[in-house]
Amino acid sequence: MFDHLSLGVRDLAAARRFYDAFLGPLGVAASLENEKELAYGPGGIGGHLYLYPVAGAQVAGLGTHVAFSAGDRAEVNAAYDAAVAAGATPVRPAGPHPDIAPDYYGCVPLDPDGNKLEIVAVTMH
Repeated sequence: MFDHLSLGVRDLAAARRFYDAFLGPLGVAASLENEKELAYGPGGIGGHLYLYPVAGAQVAGLGTHVAFSAGDRAEVNAAYDAAVAAGATPVRPAGPHPDIAPDYYGCVPLDPDGNKLEIVAVTMH
């Protein structure tokens, strides 16, 4: 249903360091970079997530979050650990969260700009 998503960040270079670490364990890499935008796609191909520099006190959308699929629990753990090491604020640690769904395994960190990210290993349908 979605072609791509965009998030605002304060500093593209800092965002690149964070998102390279966060998305690497999921097999996602930068596919485009210039002074106005940074794009990521599976294996560094295409643009499915775009980051744009914005100014102001509020960068992240209130109540908005982006959820990423992981191939397994190990990818969730690796991406979460990389995100926290790169400056993410933990919201929900990596692990099972039966309060969300019986088979849910995932996590939620905030990126350094306050964008809410989620990684899910089991699709809940």
